[in-house]
Amino acid sequence: EARHSIERRAAENVNYDLLADEASDDEAQNDADGGNDADEEIEEDAVITTNPTNYTVTVGKSVRLECKASPSEGVVVQWTRKNTKYFIGTLNEVEQNLKTYTGQDRFFIVANSTDLLIKNVQPEDSGAYKCEILQMNGVSIEHNVVLLESPKIIRFFASDNGHVPEGRDLLLTCEVSGSPPPQILWSWEGNQGNQRLTEKDGEFTANSVFIRNVKPENSGKYYCYVLNNVGSSQAEVQVQVLRKPRVHVHRTIVNSDLNVEAVLECSIHDEPAAHIRWYKDGRRIEDSSRQYSVSTHGQHSNLTVIPTSDLDFGTFTCEAENNLGKHNRSIDLVQSPVVEDFGNDGPKLFWTIHSHQPLEEIELQLREIDGEGEWRTLRVPLPEGRRHEYSIVYSLEDADIDAGKYEITVKVKNEKNWSEHSNPAIVDIEAQPQYIRPASVYLPGAGHSIRPHIVLIPLIYLLVRL
Repeated sequence: EARHSIERRAAENVNYDLLADEASDDEAQNDADGGNDADEEIEEDAVITTNPTNYTVTVGKSVRLECKASPSEGVVVQWTRKNTKYFIGTLNEVEQNLKTYTGQDRFFIVANSTDLLIKNVQPEDSGAYKCEILQMNGVSIEHNVVLLESPKIIRFFASDNGHVPEGRDLLLTCEVSGSPPPQILWSWEGNQGNQRLTEKDGEFTANSVFIRNVKPENSGKYYCYVLNNVGSSQAEVQVQVLRKPRVHVHRTIVNSDLNVEAVLECSIHDEPAAHIRWYKDGRRIEDSSRQYSVSTHGQHSNLTVIPTSDLDFGTFTCEAENNLGKHNRSIDLVQSPVVEDFGNDGPKLFWTIHSHQPLEEIELQLREIDGEGEWRTLRVPLPEGRRHEYSIVYSLEDADIDAGKYEITVKVKNEKNWSEHSNPAIVDIEAQPQYIRPASVYLPGAGHSIRPHIVLIPLIYLLVRL
């Protein structure tokens, strides 16, 4: 290396102006001496026989940049990049390490040449490299190194660390590297599976997606895919849209009786987690209350009530609150019957009754949908026995109802009061075939008449026509 440094300094100290002056003096002396120009040997300048080239190389590989001079012996060559010297000197029988120039143990001059060898090519090595012959009439060429690098995702992140309040904007950013510059594709995995993001989903820039006014359905896993002709890569980030809590109650009306335990249930949906409170007719129920028992586990809360007087019945409210807002739902604790799950299968109706008090009446109310018919009441037989829950099945085929489409509700009365009307069911009652009993048919010679049990109207009509 020391020898190389000396050679380099020697080459740097060459004074080409002085050489030119000495050459002029020699010519003048030759003229004075009557010399013959035809007998002189004129030294030719070296030339570079290599053409400028674009070298394509993958990161981590090696690339050799050629620079052939003719003649090559004693020719001083200089390699530069961005005005930084990488080498200055002549060819050598052994490989020359350029660490003293570059500070890196990756650049070399190939033995017996002036070619520049770059080992373990890095992204920062891309660009133009100039090879120049240092002489009076300097010549040079310039090579370009184009790197091929498989895409890498440096960082993929979402605004607000992926926890975005409902109504706010979401920014997804995917910082990438690669050569050629990779293409970025986006997708989202929600309730409908993995779907490609398009212009209708957000606003796209070079390496980001901007989604305005996010909603809970925007929650899910987002993917950044990067690819070029060398390779591909992907990364993912989880996004959760936060919103004020939503309270869900299992039953909006609960039947109970004096000294009968009733459990009122509510659950909280959405994130972040919420604080749960209970109220009775607008007044907060303290956790230390002896009259009520509150049991909360995570996002589920139960309020246990044992009424001791009629005043203990009323409206109970479950309220949930987080840093984005609050929400509540109410449950009525009553002594009147509660009707649930009212529905039908054709003309067959079914429903469930909850009542700790004895039942007194069950009524169906119906009216035709097509027309301006008035409500009509049908009484349903009471179930036998006494229970707290009754499953009722009643067929309208047992009732005297004309064919048509009807809207039907049910309500139930116990010794305390009537229940609320159930949600309506729509029942389509079809016309039934009409049957008649024909007159007796007497056969001559027979000792009795034959009386058919059932004959359809179309058959009678056919007989009359015959």
